[in-house]
Amino acid sequence: MSIPQNLNETDLRFECPRCRHPIIRKGSWFKSVATFKCGGCQTSIRLGYPAKLRLFEKHRQSASPNRISQA
Repeated sequence: MSIPQNLNETDLRFECPRCRHPIIRKGSWFKSVATFKCGGCQTSIRLGYPAKLRLFEKHRQSASPNRISQA
C-alpha cells in the first residue's frame, strides 16, 4: 500500500506519543520526514512508513465525502 498523493497539501494532525502535543503539518512534510522533535516535550520522534500509512488513512477517512455525518 502506498501513501496517497491527494493529501500532500492538506494539513494533517499528529500527536506526540509522549506528551500529546499536536504537530500540524502538510501531508507532503509527513511523507518526507523520518524523525523530528516534538515542540512540546522535545522528544525525538521517529515516524516510520507504517505510522505514516495510519496517519494518512485516518485523515483520508475523516475527509471522505461519503462519511455519515452525525447530527
